[in-house]
Amino acid sequence: MNRTCKKSSFPSISSLFSAIQLLFLLLLAASILRSPADACAYAALALKLWFEKMIPSLFPFMIISGLIVRLGFGKIISLPVYPILGRLYRISRTMCTTLLLGFLFGFPLGAKTVAEQYGFKQLTKPQAQYLLSFCNNIGPVYLLSFALPLSGLSGDHENRLLRPVITAAFFGIPLLYGLILRHTVYRRFSFSADQTAACFSGKTPASLSAASIRNAKALSFAGSVPCQKTSAPLTAASAKPHSTSFLSALDFSVTSACSAIARLGGYMVFFMVCNLLTGQISHLLNILFPQISPDSFTALAAPVLEITSGLSLAKDILPPALFMTMLTFGGISCFAQTYTCIRETDLSFGNYCFHKLLQSVIAFSFYTLILSAFSSFS
Repeated sequence: MNRTCKKSSFPSISSLFSAIQLLFLLLLAASILRSPADACAYAALALKLWFEKMIPSLFPFMIISGLIVRLGFGKIISLPVYPILGRLYRISRTMCTTLLLGFLFGFPLGAKTVAEQYGFKQLTKPQAQYLLSFCNNIGPVYLLSFALPLSGLSGDHENRLLRPVITAAFFGIPLLYGLILRHTVYRRFSFSADQTAACFSGKTPASLSAASIRNAKALSFAGSVPCQKTSAPLTAASAKPHSTSFLSALDFSVTSACSAIARLGGYMVFFMVCNLLTGQISHLLNILFPQISPDSFTALAAPVLEITSGLSLAKDILPPALFMTMLTFGGISCFAQTYTCIRETDLSFGNYCFHKLLQSVIAFSFYTLILSAFSSFS
């Protein structure tokens, strides 16, 4: 019996998503045309902060991290801390280096380093996915030189104790999160150097048990089975790190860093200009709901879109706990930049987003408690 197939009258999810994207772009373009002076001011502020804050604090570290990965020096620089971090997190020396680079050099170096090491087959997929879940954060240079002074924690007598507590919490939360993740979700994985070498040589290491493989298959958000070949970035797959000369590695690192820092500036401008649209939405909400302050909505939306320029606009309105939580979250711009770092690999971007959002919730709870405790004692 023949059946006639009728097309559904309802639009598909992809069509609906495309319509939403088109509507967003049209509304943004209309907002720019309606307020061109404000659009230029937003773009100029983003470029100013990019040039004065982001390039000095990130660009040198981008080159250094690229050289470390390209020349294969990861195992060497992790020697001083590996006896502690290696046993605590049960990770290899290469993974220990990635952890160090991610926390010391800051976003987006964590994601960039993970993607490059994954491309050079220095990390397996579960190793890369695990490190990506907690090693891509705002760096100490950015935090101490820009964010904390902007929040009012400038190191005066009143904040002498609170400042180091907040700093320790900012880096301690993802470190503790990664430790818990290692001993729960990733507890059955063997992250030894022998396993990494065996995976990419096509052999199954003796330390990888059948239970570990079953656990890997069950963790769909962790990404495939332990011994899976990478889908490496094109820029990283062209040469072997140990056979590269210093000048060749330097050229690669500078070129890669220029591309990354330029993308960062572009994302800052785009998401900063999106504040025009949120401003229109805030005025509409104020008409429909007079109890909602337009300034409060704009202050919340600006750092959600782009962290650096957003915090500069909202620093006088955001509560301290929410200010620090926004730093942990990083803004949609940071999520987009992380995607560009890993888009040419098969690493899960959704997995990264899930863990970042969960850490932000934990950070907000902690900062609310600690700041309330300090205000009660003061």
